[in-house]
Amino acid sequence: MSAVAGRGASCRRKGVPVWFDRSGPEGDVVVSTRIRLARNLAEYRFPGRASTREKQKIFKEVSAVFEGVSTDSGGFEVINFGHIGKLQQHLLAEERVVSVDMLRGEGDRGVAFDRLRQSCVMINEEDHLRIQGIDSGFHTFDLWETASAVDDVLGKGLKYAYSERLGFLTACPTNSGTGLRVSYLMHLPGLVLTKAIDPVLQGASQMGVATRGFFGEHSDVLGNFFQLSNQATLGASEAEFIEATSGVIREIVGHERAARERLMKEARLEVSDKVCRAHAILCGARVLGFGELLNLTSAIRLGIECGLYTDHTVDDLNTFVMVCMPAHLQVYIGGLKEDPPGEPDVVRADLARAVFPQSTTGRKTRKKTA
Repeated sequence: MSAVAGRGASCRRKGVPVWFDRSGPEGDVVVSTRIRLARNLAEYRFPGRASTREKQKIFKEVSAVFEGVSTDSGGFEVINFGHIGKLQQHLLAEERVVSVDMLRGEGDRGVAFDRLRQSCVMINEEDHLRIQGIDSGFHTFDLWETASAVDDVLGKGLKYAYSERLGFLTACPTNSGTGLRVSYLMHLPGLVLTKAIDPVLQGASQMGVATRGFFGEHSDVLGNFFQLSNQATLGASEAEFIEATSGVIREIVGHERAARERLMKEARLEVSDKVCRAHAILCGARVLGFGELLNLTSAIRLGIECGLYTDHTVDDLNTFVMVCMPAHLQVYIGGLKEDPPGEPDVVRADLARAVFPQSTTGRKTRKKTA
């Protein structure tokens, strides 16, 4: 059995994926880092053009290779989306084990992942393989080493589509070459509140870094969470792309921290008011959508990081947010039933009132800011 070395991450906290447990470095700004490699098999058409039978053969061939692959946290489990329900598929997407695009696919497709779900490989998404390493905080090169090691093991058992001139061939030309995407989920409320977010993101774009929403491509920015990733994949080595992208991220981390310091010096009362108003809505709401919840907990998160709020920790928030994601909330309401009883937005508000009861937080904050 081929072993793939990983970071040796600590055990996943109950209810929170490894990428959302805030144990990584720079976790106050960089929520998570993800490395993803696009690969295709030489003998088959890309998934978007492949027949049902071809997808079956691809899934079977790739699954067989995983029988001999393991990481520090154990072997890989392979799941065929044709054998699980829609709700279970959405749960995997919310945990970032698979992409949202995987949910829209057809035929044999699925994912292989290790026990911590830190190493994952999507099968028959846009490409035959999407090899992923994901973790909390600013973890770039060690995640690259893990993803690269999985890539090497799979490459020994599978024949990749590769061109000496173009590199790895992919369904979308913008992924060709290295096939590498390095992405960072960042919480940037300081830049948003100081109205510096647009010039910072425009500068990042000029440096080859694209911006997406909370759930990645084709999703909206929610709760001041931005996903940033490299645009180019051809013309340089993986290490060069990673170094260039992580350099931009380091600069954005610096800008965000400077913005928070400025807010604490020049607008502490206003930030305190925003935090207290968010708490008041959470402890009094009767209907609460997920987007609104992320916006409110973003203010609470900022309050915790700036020392203005002490009723909860960021770990508490992450656990609460995870439970309140649409598919996870559906499981909370009715297990794995596809149509559970209860109105999700009402149940989410009920949970918020239980987690955020009336407290003295507002009075404490006013004393500090008087």
